[in-house]
Amino acid sequence: GCRGKMAAGVGRLCGLAVLLGLSTLICAEEKKGGVDLASLGLSAEAIAEEAKGMKDWIVSYRRQLHQNPELMYELSTTSAIIRAALDEIGVAYKYPIATEGLVGTIGTGESPVVGLRSDMDALPVLEPLDQDTQGFASKNAGRMHACGHDGHMSMLLGAAKLLKQKEKMIKGTVRIVFQPAEEGGAGGFKMVQEGILSNPSVERMFGIHLWPWLKTGDVGAKAGPLLAAAGQFELHVIGKGGHAAAGIGQGVVDPIVAATAIVQQLQTVISRNLSPVEEGIVSVTMIHAGSAFNVVPDSVMVAGTIRAFHRDVYSKIEGRVKGIIRHVAAAHECTVESVFTTFDDNCLEAKGLPEGFPSGCTYPPTVNDAGVWSNVKAMAQGYLGKDKVHEVKGTMGGEDFAYFAEKVPSAFVLLGIGNEEKNSTAGLHSPLFKIDEDALPVGAALHVNMALGALSELGGLAGAKAEL
Repeated sequence: GCRGKMAAGVGRLCGLAVLLGLSTLICAEEKKGGVDLASLGLSAEAIAEEAKGMKDWIVSYRRQLHQNPELMYELSTTSAIIRAALDEIGVAYKYPIATEGLVGTIGTGESPVVGLRSDMDALPVLEPLDQDTQGFASKNAGRMHACGHDGHMSMLLGAAKLLKQKEKMIKGTVRIVFQPAEEGGAGGFKMVQEGILSNPSVERMFGIHLWPWLKTGDVGAKAGPLLAAAGQFELHVIGKGGHAAAGIGQGVVDPIVAATAIVQQLQTVISRNLSPVEEGIVSVTMIHAGSAFNVVPDSVMVAGTIRAFHRDVYSKIEGRVKGIIRHVAAAHECTVESVFTTFDDNCLEAKGLPEGFPSGCTYPPTVNDAGVWSNVKAMAQGYLGKDKVHEVKGTMGGEDFAYFAEKVPSAFVLLGIGNEEKNSTAGLHSPLFKIDEDALPVGAALHVNMALGALSELGGLAGAKAEL
């Protein structure tokens, strides 16, 4: 802060600047490095107006990315588009990271460092052709940006362009993170393992997800867990097949009866093993068995997902699920072979995974730091309006931004795209998912304002660390 050593009893020196001839002194009001952004020409309102002015540029890249959806880590075209955009605006970057990911750098390269992140991958969804998207629909059959990651990338590109224009005011660093394999591949974890939060250390991290359940341009989040820990399991209940009539009582051990008993007993985990104030879910989503009406099969495949807002609650649920599977199967004279995703540090190296597992990793919960979200909320309310910024409830969806948020005080924010007139209210992962592109410059500006606010707090803007 601006505390002096001039004489006993002299406290804050803001008012002494003129007397001492220090016309460049900027006082931080006790807040660590804090600086009035408006005084630097960096007000949130001004940033928002600048972002609106580059809407066509942002939308152009969004549509180019939308036409070229790719999955998981196989993102060569996507990455090339992003690199071309960063080259265009003069942002240096490191590539490749986590196969096709990349990290841009704006500022000095020194501390303090703030990170902005976008995911990159699409989904194995067939995009229907309609008048809303016919000019830029997916060129890759069976691949679609149905979760908004094309919008996420274009917003972050817009933010990078704006921040590059303000680079002389940045005395720290903004790290621009484009991350592969969010859709189950734990690309965030791989990037953390490859050191993108280090050298120098990232002190704040921000992400935005487009959200059809909020009106276009509205913002929502909450302190604490916003999204759940998310993992999956697959088990094979093994009995002894045979004739469905003559074989009963003659050595046939029916795995279907055992599997259905397991599914029934799993419904008691949440109601009888969790405290009423804990939240979690176990959903069985697949059962496959048999190929003939008169034959008991040898085995039954059962698969599903586990979710919870806290690691310890997730582990409690998982432990109970494993116990039920083992003991109920044994009671029916069956055995079980099972595979569960894990929180283990080596989960990305897991071998022999079932075909439906995108990785061996259980995603941790995405937890927003209370102080960081409070600052973002106040900032956003200040220029968007209090009626546009919402405290939302947590959702049991999973998100690998969690790997960043576990290491760095972070805020993961939802940005509304819901607009019935533009048919943009369909849910995430739906083939009918669409983006109201009016939200994209709002997101670009929000990225910039979150980064500048954090840099101001941390002393990373011009004048923010000025001393007497």
